[in-house]
Order: sequence, then structure tokens, then C-alpha cells
Amino acid sequence: MKNILMYFGLFVLVVPTTSAESVYVEDPHITLLSTMVANFSGHGEWGFSALIETEDGTVLFDTGFRQSTVWSNSKSLKIDLSMVKNVVLTHYHTDHTGGLLHMRKQLMKDHPQALTRVYVGEGFFIQRFSRDGELVYSLDASLNPDHFTTPQEFRRAAEALGIQFVVVEQAREILPGVHLTGPVKRLYDERNVSPGRFLDSAASRIDNIPESQVLGLLTDKGWLLVSGCGHAGIINATAALRDIRRVPVIMGVGGFHLFQASHEVLDWTAKNLKEVGMGSLVGAHCTGTAATYHLKESLGLPPSKVSIGAVGTQIDSSLNIIRASVE
Repeated sequence: MKNILMYFGLFVLVVPTTSAESVYVEDPHITLLSTMVANFSGHGEWGFSALIETEDGTVLFDTGFRQSTVWSNSKSLKIDLSMVKNVVLTHYHTDHTGGLLHMRKQLMKDHPQALTRVYVGEGFFIQRFSRDGELVYSLDASLNPDHFTTPQEFRRAAEALGIQFVVVEQAREILPGVHLTGPVKRLYDERNVSPGRFLDSAASRIDNIPESQVLGLLTDKGWLLVSGCGHAGIINATAALRDIRRVPVIMGVGGFHLFQASHEVLDWTAKNLKEVGMGSLVGAHCTGTAATYHLKESLGLPPSKVSIGAVGTQIDSSLNIIRASVE
């Protein structure tokens, strides 16, 4: 804090100045809508989606794989998506984008603003190639008929439904206390790219998911990190949030792409998570059951602070985990 001294004759007027205070998210609440484990009232799949609710607005974070999974699960959970305008897509893979167009079609007639503002990281619309140099973009067409060979096809189909894309080049606050990192910098070698896809027809080893981003809820206790797949790496993701504000990363929710990680990698990950203050973990989607419990043991967390996220799993405003499945 600086003091500004103003002299009027023999009197000194001291005017304190303060830096702008951080805006903390108010009453956050998260519900998982797509992941592999399902409660009795939902359908599981290889995909991810979560609804993030705050006092100032709501965000649909990723949209699952199959066209109707998130739509169906939201109905089962009695969640109304019609008033949700903001969508975050963490990266281009269909297991995170697959439900967007279908849900927009269901809602657009009666709710013209629903799911119309979609945030994507810079690089989302880059063309990908197969090892043989063929154009590829969407994943398995047998699981989702909304299948596209080029990013331009996907973008045209979405914009024809009234969707507007916001390309996030760097960290930005999209609602009070709700931050996107933009493309996560690869400070550490946590190469979580998918095999068989490349950024050029020469099939180079360049990271083929440069747009991978995460979302952070800035609470008065620290960051709550929400990840779709974590292709840039969970430790790189925590660093990206701490670049925005250097406070502990107290909780991680979502997919962290550790299901094939070795014990050595998991131990390194746990060590770094402990250093940034990780005290709760909901390992959904591609995190992996074994990896989640390995991290639990390495971090020394009690059972109440760790969950294999299921459809319907919730995080309440006090950051308690409300389970939706038997673990």
C-alpha cells in the first residue's frame, strides 16, 4: 500500500491507496453431467461435461460425447439448461464438444440465447491430420452423427444455429471470479496428446492440442480447478491459474488424463499438487480410477476429500463433495 502525501502549509494529509481487490466467486455449485460412471438416474460415456453455477451466472463446461447424453442426463437430474448462455469447450475432441449442436437445436426455438456464447482456446479451429495425411477433426462417427472432417465445417454448422465463438488467446475472467486460462503453457513435459492425430500432414510430434484450456473458480480459500481432459497437464494447469493469481489450488475437478500414467508420473504429479495446496480431488473422465486413488494416497487425503466423479456428483458452495455413486 502506498501513501500519498499532500502538503497544505504545515499540515500533512495522508491518503491511503489500495490495489484493486480480487473478486471471489459467489456460491459456486458444480454438477457433473457427462463422465464414464453413471448414477441410477443417468447415462455414462467416454466424455465430460459439468454445469457450473454461481450467483452471477452459469457456465456449461464441455458438452459430452454423444449427441444426447448431456441433454438426457440434465433432464434426469432436473437441471434446466435453457437459461445457460455461456459454454466453455476445453479442446476440439468430440468427447467434449459432441452434445453442443444437438442441445442448441432443442433449445433455440423457445430460448434463442441458450448456449450461444462459446469460449474456445486459440488453436481450436486448426486442421488436424491422420498419420497418412488425411484431413481429420471429429472423433468416432459411429458414436456421434455430428461428424466433421474439417474445423470449418464444425464452425459453419454451429454458427448456422446462432452460436458465436469467442477465441480465448490468454487468461480472461468470463464471470466474476470465473476465469479461463486460455491455451495452457507447457512449462513441464506432461505430454497428454492423443495418438494418431497431428497438426501437419508430415505427422510430426508437435503437440496436436495447443488450445487445451482449463477453468478456475477463484474462492476465498484458493482456486478450484475444472479440467476437461488436461491435455496440457494438470501441473501446467495449476501453474496457469497461479499466473492469474498466486494463491493455492485447493481442489481439482474433472478429467486429468492420467489413466495410463506410470507410478513414477503419478508420484511426481502428487508431489507438485501437494506443493500448490491440493486438498480435494474429483477424478472424472480420463483421470482413471486407479490414478485417482494413487493420488489420494500420495496426497494423504481422507476419503471425504476424494471422489471418482459420476453423473450427478456435485460440489456445493462450501466445496464439499456430494457423491452420486457407490465408491
